[in-house]
Amino acid sequence: MSGYLKLAGKNLLRHRTRSVLTMLGIAASVGVLFSVLSFNKGFTEGLAVELERTGLHFMVVPSGCAHEVAALVLHGAVIPKFLDTKVMAHVTTTAGIDLATPILVAQLPDPQRGKIDLIYGVDMSVLSAIKPGWEITGKIPQQDNEILLGYEVAQHEKLQPGDQFSSGGGVNLLISGIVGLTGSQDDAFIYLPIKTAQKLLDQPAAATAIGVKVTDPTRMVEITDALTAAVPGIQIVTMGEVMNSISNLAASARALSLAIVLIAILISAVGVMNSILMAVFERTQEIGMMRAVGASRWDIFRIILEETTILSLSGGLVGILISILGSRMIEAFVRSVMPFVPSGNLISFDPVVAAGSVLFIFIIGLCAGIYPALKASKINPVEAIKG
Repeated sequence: MSGYLKLAGKNLLRHRTRSVLTMLGIAASVGVLFSVLSFNKGFTEGLAVELERTGLHFMVVPSGCAHEVAALVLHGAVIPKFLDTKVMAHVTTTAGIDLATPILVAQLPDPQRGKIDLIYGVDMSVLSAIKPGWEITGKIPQQDNEILLGYEVAQHEKLQPGDQFSSGGGVNLLISGIVGLTGSQDDAFIYLPIKTAQKLLDQPAAATAIGVKVTDPTRMVEITDALTAAVPGIQIVTMGEVMNSISNLAASARALSLAIVLIAILISAVGVMNSILMAVFERTQEIGMMRAVGASRWDIFRIILEETTILSLSGGLVGILISILGSRMIEAFVRSVMPFVPSGNLISFDPVVAAGSVLFIFIIGLCAGIYPALKASKINPVEAIKG
């Protein structure tokens, strides 16, 4: 450690409380900045993973709001409109289609249990293709009276494969398997053959959407254009459009968060400037004495600037540490206020994001220290010693 750096460190330790409070102000700003940037990166990557898990390239839905479709794809949310499954005939005969399945998502009240079940009707023959990441205990339903339970449903009802499940329509169903924990909305659903779901809802030809996978994704535009021309009154939403829809919503929240972070960083910079400036005023005679015994203006400028450097870097590192230690609590809060957040850990240590955050506050700290350093370097030694 150079002599200048040691001297700067000793000067800061002479006023420990003030230095620690200034450093904590910087730490709070950097912690929030790191959390926002890390969350944004984790959100984008998590969203892409969840869309990949659907195993589908696009959804055919009734004309409506794209945000409803995004909620259907990612949440399994219930949307109020139904699609006639006759559309399946047009979809399956379109060139370039690898697989297509009607999907029926609905809420099914059960007056006897006093609960509402979330049911997800789908063609069970393509389930392993559209949910490739699932680990199933038991087997995929083969008969119309068999169902698959999401992890949370099975845990809450204490059910195992082979048990009977009484549906809201008074129909007893056999549990053929249980989906392993996914950490997503998939854990809350009861999966059953599409025909069984239509029968329970008394909607024999209804589907919430038709999920489609194409053989060659580079031909997706050609395929969707052909379907739109052949079947009027439908809307086709690709997974890329779903991702853009969710990303746009998240971008608004991110812009607001970054604006607040920048304001907090500016306040921290003013705090650093104020703290160092106070130290310069208190040490005016001392600085004058240093100048009188041979210290140059550059020596004084450098010592003061290194004090701000120590405060900024230590605050930045402490802020990163605090945000990592509190990441689970931050994520829990964000999940409670945002309508959709991908599953998995969204805030984690990323060396690039951490280094960028510390570098940013380092530059801000340097800028905040220039004025006090210039002020100190211009102190006249004779006037300072006279007091």
